[in-house]
Amino acid sequence: MEETQAQWEYDGSFLGFLTIVDRGFREKKFPAVIVSTGNSVENLFYSEWIKTDKDRGTKIYHRLIQRLRTENYQFIQQGFYASLEGKERYLLDAIEIALQTTDLLENHLGHPSILALQKSIRTLLSETHAFTGFVRFEAVGAVLFSQISPKNYVLPYLCPHFAERYPQEKIMLYDTTHRLLAMIDHGKIHLLEQATCPEIARSQEEQIIEQQWKTFLKAVTIDERTDLKNQRNHLPLRYRENMTEFKFPAR
Repeated sequence: MEETQAQWEYDGSFLGFLTIVDRGFREKKFPAVIVSTGNSVENLFYSEWIKTDKDRGTKIYHRLIQRLRTENYQFIQQGFYASLEGKERYLLDAIEIALQTTDLLENHLGHPSILALQKSIRTLLSETHAFTGFVRFEAVGAVLFSQISPKNYVLPYLCPHFAERYPQEKIMLYDTTHRLLAMIDHGKIHLLEQATCPEIARSQEEQIIEQQWKTFLKAVTIDERTDLKNQRNHLPLRYRENMTEFKFPAR
């Protein structure tokens, strides 16, 4: 596939990226750089805007599902949701390789694009696993609500865990980093992009339970055995912002 000196820009959505895939393969050329509206502020060069075409994007989605082995499509999708600068260009290389082989993409780590994507996917999945233990819910009426600030686009991978764990509950998870709201209603998952955080009014009962929880943690803590370095190894500081036990000191 020919690489040009062009630079393309899109809206950062998955369908937007699939629109780029469609154009790249139809014209048999890849741009040197692809930027999204989220990171184009630092761009000093002219970018051609690629408008998201839902029809073409959906068509490419189904075509990739049909032609790629399941593991390779999952690799590409996870690579898109991982936080990696220039990931779109790497993903075009990954798709081209996947269309030419039936091997796992992970068997092509000699290619720099595949290696970079694999590392970012590991980070994505590692962060997703961490949040399964670090998410703290609070009861807001009939809904369990939590706010998180992940580096990666973890909600599509995190929600199935809580949908399975709490099949009879209504749950809301808000990702402040990506402005993504997830709603889980008795196991059914819905994602809303470019959403604002819902205004949550905590009940007096919830505040009492929260205070009791923090009081319990303080009671079982042995100050003389505090090892801050070891604690940070098991619970990094960046996760604590939205964890109940770290928000306010117990009275």
